[in-house]
Amino acid sequence: MTPTRRLFDENSHLFDFSATVLSEEPTHIPGVLHVVLDATAFFPEGGGQSPDTGVLGGCPVMDVQEKDGVIYHSVKADAPFPAVGETVEGHLDREIRLRKMQNHSGEHIISGIVHRLYGYTNVGFHLGNGDVTLDFDGVLTREQLNAIEDEANRIVAACLPVKAYYPTPEVLATLTYRAKLDLTENVRMVEIGQGDGMMDRCACCAPHVDNTGEIGLIKLLDFIHYKGGVRIHMLCGLDALEDYRRRYTDVALLASRLSVKQNDLVAGFDRLTAEIEEKKQVIFDLRQTILTMTLAALPETDGSLCLFEETGDANAMRRLLNEAVKKCKKLCGVFCGDDENGYRYVIGRGDASLDLKQYNREISAALNAKGGGSSEMLQGRASATKEQIEAFFENFSG
Repeated sequence: MTPTRRLFDENSHLFDFSATVLSEEPTHIPGVLHVVLDATAFFPEGGGQSPDTGVLGGCPVMDVQEKDGVIYHSVKADAPFPAVGETVEGHLDREIRLRKMQNHSGEHIISGIVHRLYGYTNVGFHLGNGDVTLDFDGVLTREQLNAIEDEANRIVAACLPVKAYYPTPEVLATLTYRAKLDLTENVRMVEIGQGDGMMDRCACCAPHVDNTGEIGLIKLLDFIHYKGGVRIHMLCGLDALEDYRRRYTDVALLASRLSVKQNDLVAGFDRLTAEIEEKKQVIFDLRQTILTMTLAALPETDGSLCLFEETGDANAMRRLLNEAVKKCKKLCGVFCGDDENGYRYVIGRGDASLDLKQYNREISAALNAKGGGSSEMLQGRASATKEQIEAFFENFSG
């Protein structure tokens, strides 16, 4: 089949177009057609970028893929679709395309700066909707990334021209450019700047902005060390603005709840954290007092003890168990929960000769529980009622 004419190569800002239907075949998905046109403005998935979305003949375009130069549109034919040989109207989701061009062109600027300053290569790139990641084969610090971000936004503000073209093999042989693969023919080149002001030259198949000013803003977000290098999350243009607006709203809300100015949010958070830690200490001291009083009120027994701890704190349950086992000769259980949602428990032994692992099956059956442990202590969750739990411990013979 004849290769599809790539209208997005000729004009990245072409969002509406007409083309002739060359073929349409049903897919394994009911109601979805594979449609081939003589020309298309829909960019297929490739180069780390997801495909364009929009409509063809009034029907949603679900996916766009390319094979051997032919571009296939997966169209959800909710309405009658034009027949082979007829003309069809295509309309891209223009804002989504614009956002992708902003992000992809921004990625070229960042990758060009990193390569120029540090010699690192972009070894991984993904551009989805509202998510951009870059992988470099060298480590960068936050301070270095801040400087890279500053330089990138100066390039944006300079409104440098962005040129995409196919150089002849003769011209290609003379060019120095970035590329993930060793390319020799049909290489599409993307240049940012020109002459002595050339900022980057990279082989790329995707649509780009016409000048860097269209990007608006480049923001480097989180980064992690990854496979000996660094993975960076970034956003550009409208996606970066949307992200900033969301973060600003969150900051404003938190500042309001902490009754501080936005610029004092960290100080307000630190103050709240300190207050929480103080209250945690007060609560801990009170629990220790309650524990002491509870233990003092426990009678010593040759049988078993069953206690219920209301705080739900696992450490408090273990502390209570460790002291309460000294007051009994058989089992000692500490439970926390209620009849509706069940009980978490820890069970210890008052007599060192008891091997709790031997009684785990009996305990699990009686308390409708799932758990396990060692010969000294068991823990788990029981679905029995409080009355059933107390009855088991009262009647446990050992």
